Amino acid sequence: MQSEIHEGNAMKYFLFTHWLVMCLVSIFFSTTGFAEPTDGANQREVDEEENVQQRAREKYAGIWRIETIASKGNTSEPDKRIIINNKVDGTWTLFIDDEEFSSGTNSFGPTCEPKEIDISITSGEGQGKVLQGIYEVEESVRRLCFQGGTGSRPDSFESFYGDESVVVTFVRE
Repeated sequence: MQSEIHEGNAMKYFLFTHWLVMCLVSIFFSTTGFAEPTDGANQREVDEEENVQQRAREKYAGIWRIETIASKGNTSEPDKRIIINNKVDGTWTLFIDDEEFSSGTNSFGPTCEPKEIDISITSGEGQGKVLQGIYEVEESVRRLCFQGGTGSRPDSFESFYGDESVVVTFVRE
């Protein structure tokens, strides 16, 4: 009987010790950073994301003239009066007849398919609005599609009658 009690206590002692060691190991790893990526790994991810954003801004940058605007199934004629200056820092200014009409910032989702863009209007016509759109840039031609009003991000470069999508084609100056 004495040996049975001793064996029962030994088993409880073993289980308690095992549990205690596991708790201490878990606490140690979580406080020393083994449970999460190191700051260096996190910083590399942030740096890579910034590099992707910068490459997108560089490709998008330049002075662009609006070639056509398609809205509700109708397409406009080229209008040489409308120019947009996209800068490498992500800011832009829209000019009509050489007068500043509005300006703002762009943020890009260049790894999405299709590529995504959020256009924030910070001054001028439309101030305070954020347009969610998609874009593509090929050499000297750029296409942008967004929903007029408060629509969600479009998934194709099409505009149909009764649809709120606006498709703008630009050519590089």
